[in-house]
Amino acid sequence: MGNKENEIKQSAQTKKSWWRLDPRGLGGLIVAGAVWYYSEQFRRTMIDGFIVLVVAIAAGFFYYRLKQKIKIKNEGVKVIMSFIIIEIIASVLIGFLIGIVDH
Repeated sequence: MGNKENEIKQSAQTKKSWWRLDPRGLGGLIVAGAVWYYSEQFRRTMIDGFIVLVVAIAAGFFYYRLKQKIKIKNEGVKVIMSFIIIEIIASVLIGFLIGIVDH
């Protein structure tokens, strides 16, 4: 009976959902904060602010997904590459969506 319980606990601990933050670090929160900070000039109306908020939150969640997909052994380079890629994608997405909404 004890072996069965251990298997259930291990499977519950290893199964992660796509939306969960990585509990070992604050990388996603830093990415979301950076997107929010650098997008300050785009937030003129309430809808613009909402777009920035949604993209910043999505960037924080997708940071970990992208970081897992990059196959580099050096952890520092992997973090920097993930950060830069997410920032570029977020800035293009914010510029595109706000450009559509404002025109």
